[in-house]
Amino acid sequence: MAEVPVFAVVGHPNEGKSSVVSTLTEDDRVPVSAVPGETLACTPYAIEVDGEVLVRFIDTPGFQMPQQTLRWMQQYTGPPEQMTAEFIRTHEGDARFADDCELLRPVAQNAGIVYVVDGSRPLRPNDQAEMEILRLTGRPRMAVINPKADETAYLAEWKAAFAKTFNANLQFNAHRATFHERITLLKALQYIEQDWGRSLARVVSALQDDWRVRLEASADAVLHLLDRALTLTLSETSEGEDPAARQAVRDRLIVAYQGKLNTLEQECRKNLKARFLHNKFNADLVAETVAAKDLFAEETWQVLGLTRKQLSLALAGAGAAFGAAVDGAAAGTTFGIFTLGGGLAGGLAGWSGTRPLSRLKVDLGPFSRELGGCRVQVGPLRNPQLMFVLLDRALIYFQCVSNWAHARREEAALQLPEGKQGVTAGWDGSRRRMFEQFQVALQKGYGDKAEALKPKLRAVLRDAMSAELSPREE
Repeated sequence: MAEVPVFAVVGHPNEGKSSVVSTLTEDDRVPVSAVPGETLACTPYAIEVDGEVLVRFIDTPGFQMPQQTLRWMQQYTGPPEQMTAEFIRTHEGDARFADDCELLRPVAQNAGIVYVVDGSRPLRPNDQAEMEILRLTGRPRMAVINPKADETAYLAEWKAAFAKTFNANLQFNAHRATFHERITLLKALQYIEQDWGRSLARVVSALQDDWRVRLEASADAVLHLLDRALTLTLSETSEGEDPAARQAVRDRLIVAYQGKLNTLEQECRKNLKARFLHNKFNADLVAETVAAKDLFAEETWQVLGLTRKQLSLALAGAGAAFGAAVDGAAAGTTFGIFTLGGGLAGGLAGWSGTRPLSRLKVDLGPFSRELGGCRVQVGPLRNPQLMFVLLDRALIYFQCVSNWAHARREEAALQLPEGKQGVTAGWDGSRRRMFEQFQVALQKGYGDKAEALKPKLRAVLRDAMSAELSPREE
């Protein structure tokens, strides 16, 4: 088995070391605090894929006595390769050097070094002492600028200092880093030590493969949501023939129907959150965001889904496609009437389907002595906009949860400007028609046609998700 690379993440207190470890390893169990000195002991965290540990990062306490530590090291005259271990042996009983000994312990055991600084502040003498200490250890090392503010005036100064001391350096905002930025950092680590190059290249390759699996699984989760939501029906028997009793059952079923749809959405979001390893951290959207509003809120349907024109065109295309299938089966004897009729019916449905809860199918059965009352059924909801609103909400949630750095501990706030801002409104007509055909097939009971469409739908969703995650252009 290949050796697992180990890196000690070191630096001054409260520079964001724990945040870097948390985001790199996608582990929101790493304690992150704004209070300096919270980390007292070295704690390893690993990047794992399929249960296999690929690389370890060790969260460490911050330097407390860098000037004194450097002075001792500059006066050391023993074998260079034993200097760090000798420093620990000499000072481990001295409480003043407790943190310095602890953070250097993994370095003495041949770990590589990731030195973290807050690049939004100026360089200080203690920083220069810390960098010189790390240079004297002789271990492979990379510097990471983790800016806590938008200030960039000091970046050139930091980079000039790093050029003298480190094998590589880069900027990495641990609270905003995306998957691609994590990969960039891991790739940079490949080049600070030749012996680790192959192991770290394998880490990068395994993470990229794992990411593709996550996208596939996320697309399947969204398709599963559509499958269940678009075919959802609820029924109940009202006692007796009293119309008021039937109306009460109808009203109760509509409320339950909305609740069930919301539950299906929550299940999909839970699935997406788990795919991106957000276990402890709450990445749910805040109440005032569109994606967090109730599925049936007027505002949700105004901002998400398709415009009336887009919806009409998509439905006309889907209706015509199914009509053409009927005409084809009739060997031309219908003169294309089903193609024309399907297109017109779809277009009209799209024109009237941009309001929530319109076209909710409610069947009120006649009195039945066998049942002792009337059977009332609600659903499926044939409003053509429902599917696109569900898709937009799922894709917005995906965008948020998949890009959410594990070091961030505040709640997400996704702001959308006015107008149609969902993903599906930006799709071309062919993609929208494909999903409309899926809805028509599901609700008409053509299960084989719906299944046949799924590979293409999965590819559309995967591409949409990949596009949301493309590296940001400079």
